[in-house]
Amino acid sequence: MAAKKELALHEQLEVHEVLIFKTTCVTKGKLFSSLVQDKKLKEILDEDLELSVKAIKDLKKLLKDASN
Repeated sequence: MAAKKELALHEQLEVHEVLIFKTTCVTKGKLFSSLVQDKKLKEILDEDLELSVKAIKDLKKLLKDASN
C-alpha cells in the first residue's frame, strides 16, 4: 500500500494557486492556438496545452489525495 501524502494547509493553498494559473494558461493557449498561423508555433502551443492539461489532472489528484 502506498503511503498517503499529507499536505499542510499552506501547501494546499500553493498547489491550488498553481492549479488556477495552469487553468488560465490552458484557456489562453486554446484561444491563441486558434489564431496562430505559423505551423511550428502552433505545434509548440499544442504541446504546451497537452502538458498543461496533464499538469492540471495531476494537481487535482494531488489535492484530492491530500484532502482524503
